[in-house]
Amino acid sequence: MTAQMTKPKLTLEQVTDFLGPLVTWKSWADTPSEANATFDDISAPDLAGPRDMIFISNPKHLGRALSSPAFAVCFHESMRAALMAKPRGELPRHFFFSTEPERAMRELLQKFYFQTPFVNTDSTDLRHPTAVIHKDARLAADVRVGPYAVIARGAEIGAGAVVAAHSVIEVDARIGARTVIHPFVYIGHGTELGNDCEVHPHSAIGKEGFGYAHDLKGNHFRIPHRGKVVLEDRVHLGSGVTIDRGTFGETRIRAGAILDNQIHIAHNVDIGQNSIITAKFAVAGSTKIGRNFLTGGNTSVTGHIEICDGVQIAGVSVVRKSIKKPGAYGGNPLLPMREYMRMSLALSKLPLLLKSLGFSKLKGDDKMTEATDEA
Repeated sequence: MTAQMTKPKLTLEQVTDFLGPLVTWKSWADTPSEANATFDDISAPDLAGPRDMIFISNPKHLGRALSSPAFAVCFHESMRAALMAKPRGELPRHFFFSTEPERAMRELLQKFYFQTPFVNTDSTDLRHPTAVIHKDARLAADVRVGPYAVIARGAEIGAGAVVAAHSVIEVDARIGARTVIHPFVYIGHGTELGNDCEVHPHSAIGKEGFGYAHDLKGNHFRIPHRGKVVLEDRVHLGSGVTIDRGTFGETRIRAGAILDNQIHIAHNVDIGQNSIITAKFAVAGSTKIGRNFLTGGNTSVTGHIEICDGVQIAGVSVVRKSIKKPGAYGGNPLLPMREYMRMSLALSKLPLLLKSLGFSKLKGDDKMTEATDEA
């Protein structure tokens, strides 16, 4: 879990050897000795210099890649036929192909350049002297605990895990091996995190859920939440994520799920394996979401419904009913993606249609104009 690493002097052949089956074909210019040429760094196409390597996954970026001064280019395998039909002088000096260029780039970066998750290892103390660790907490020998972190009674933390500065691990919480808790994170009592998880700053996992009883006079009485939150292995949470504990049972985020920043997961929700949930998503209580769920930002999902496996939701959508069929959806009200796009296109044409029918002004337009002018 180290951060910045010394930049290596890798040769082109070392790169392709390391990537192995991720590389499908390669071309080193002029002579075989070019395979021993070294490059300085990995970069983005728009930032690359003449000693950098770049990776291109999308055909729409092909022009940028061909005009780049980059030393070497990795193209997606799907571009090979089109590129090989070009004159040699229009191609990069060194290039190769991969069925997964983004994955290839990731593996090189992680191995040789900059590892994630980032962990501040400036302190020589494995357990910072200002950290407060209860005598009944159980920590593996190599657990790193940052300044002013608090680890409460009965907490259990696995090998290679990190609890960074000012984080709080409450009573009887369990954190798996190699999981990283970044600064200013709250892990509530009884919360369980699996192996290789990551929680970014200012997230609260296992806080009390939003549940109240009400009397006839309109007073509200908070309902104790006796359940817990479970994050399975390899769950990644961004900053500002709140996950409420179950009322009696669990709120569960299943293995491999990725949650972006500013997300709220209410009590008793179940998020499926390998889901990708982007910023500003919110889901109400007791909803069950299937595997490989994918959603754009600012999407809302109501409570007490079920979403099946393999559903994709466009950003700024609202899900009010259960979804029983895999596929892409969008809008408010939610529609299958093809219908949603047709409706959006139709709405954009509505003013012209009304005008063509003689409705140059609709009832209330004058009042609307006056209100806008006053504002």
